[in-house]
Amino acid sequence: MKKKLRVSAIAMALALVFSTSTVSSLACSAVYVGKDVSADGSTIIARSEDQASGACNKMFLVVDRVENVKGRTHDDIQGFSYPLPATTYKYTMVPDASDAGDGVYAGAATNEYGLSISATVSAYPRPEVEKVDPFVEDGLREAAVTGLLAATCKTPREAIKKLGEIYKKYGSGEGNVILLANKDEAWIFEVYSGHLWAAKKLATDKVAVFGNMFMIDEVEPVQSEDFIFQEDLFKMAAKHKWTVKTNGKINLAASFGEKPEDESNMRTWMGHKILSPNTVGDYATGHRYPFLYTPSHKVSVLEVMDILRSRFEGTKLDASLPKNKYLRVIGVEEQAQIHAIQIKDSYPQEIGALQWLAFGNAEHSVFIPNFSGITDTYSAYKVDGTKYNPKGAYWKYKRICGLAKQNRSFFGKGVKDYWNLYETSLYDQMQDAEKTMIKYYRESPEKAKKYVTDLHMKLAAKGCRDADHLYNELLFFVMDRDTIEPSIKQSKPFVAGITVSDAAAAKGYTVSDSGKGEPVVLTKGADKYTFTVGEKKCYVTKNGKTSEVKMRFAPKVEKGEIYIPMNIVASM
Repeated sequence: MKKKLRVSAIAMALALVFSTSTVSSLACSAVYVGKDVSADGSTIIARSEDQASGACNKMFLVVDRVENVKGRTHDDIQGFSYPLPATTYKYTMVPDASDAGDGVYAGAATNEYGLSISATVSAYPRPEVEKVDPFVEDGLREAAVTGLLAATCKTPREAIKKLGEIYKKYGSGEGNVILLANKDEAWIFEVYSGHLWAAKKLATDKVAVFGNMFMIDEVEPVQSEDFIFQEDLFKMAAKHKWTVKTNGKINLAASFGEKPEDESNMRTWMGHKILSPNTVGDYATGHRYPFLYTPSHKVSVLEVMDILRSRFEGTKLDASLPKNKYLRVIGVEEQAQIHAIQIKDSYPQEIGALQWLAFGNAEHSVFIPNFSGITDTYSAYKVDGTKYNPKGAYWKYKRICGLAKQNRSFFGKGVKDYWNLYETSLYDQMQDAEKTMIKYYRESPEKAKKYVTDLHMKLAAKGCRDADHLYNELLFFVMDRDTIEPSIKQSKPFVAGITVSDAAAAKGYTVSDSGKGEPVVLTKGADKYTFTVGEKKCYVTKNGKTSEVKMRFAPKVEKGEIYIPMNIVASM
């Protein structure tokens, strides 16, 4: 019998916002989509950065180019120190708060040469591998790898070469999987032990989704343009009898990685189930699922975002089922930042990617887009510190997640409906924005960089304002009911309010509003929605017929904007 938990909404909110964070990564999930199978021809690399605690402030910053300054080093807190060249490159990053205590953890980056990096997905070797070639205490860790590569490398191949040199000299502090891409190619780089690694070029007509496990599978032990590895990799495997072959080829993941564990393997399976459902059956414990495969359809970045939200809905492992309550899903509540990076052939090198970034857990948050050529970030993204601060973008989104997850059907669905429409509208806006960016870049690179920076500031500021409004609405709704287990008498779930201008833009309507208490009319062709501020009645005209619809709440004006309920927008 499920125990009903009755709590004060204010106490719940305080518990959420004042909880402390543990910075060591719990786990991550990653997605790759080749440009030949994406909906808009973009290469997509994406990842969720998951933490051991539910509250871990992340920031979004621009690191400036440094010209001819000698004697600098790239350092990690555990002793790793790498001498930097006199000139280092400009890049964006998504670091931890500076007082988190475990290093920078830049997370995701795109630099001025169009190199995008997502690092890392933690992965773990077989015990016998680690025993022979143990990790190095002061070797290169996830905390330092993203910033180091972004600051010093122009292409994925240059990054692979540098990583190889670093691991040879300094060693690795942990097992990692790194994704690297630019407009020319995408690569996966796997670190198996203190010094052993391999990198494989990713096919442009394939996709991949994986949890915390090594994925490079069937390969020939020969260096090539598409496959690069540490010189002793296969010799060590043969010497110590680690080698596992499948279909006549050496399977690196099986040779060096631990056996598939459910908490990671289920995520790998779920991605396959979403992207190519006819080529995978029900989940099987211990089965090693293929790394790369052909999707059943063209994959959009919006679908990638939803994959990173997945709680195995629609399967026997659906986390909403009581028996699956403790399964380790993709859209785990401990996500801190989630990114999806789109790289298109048409983008100029200096503005090489469209980065979608969500803070909090993706399930109840929103991905806000920005182009990599920005020269600065919005102030809320710079708010530092591990303690709750409502001025910070991370906290603005995370606190919504903290309330919404308390009852996914009663609180959370209304939040998801709101952000879903928001993201779809942003995606449409970016189709025009990228054309403008490319046009401006041809005229002047500086003009284009100013345009994308101004656009980022506008979208980020609006996102933060709308997050504040959504949080206030949801918090009042929760406090008004004072329970996370609503009774039958309180059966109507949360419905968010959305501005008329946003609703009209998202649905392709024009707005007519005299501003003098007269009806507001939304029009698209012969379709009309007519309502008056303060009245719940809405008159809907479709197919030449007009009907009266009762709205969940009467349209209201706040700070000069008219808000209407999301449920009426859903019918447009």
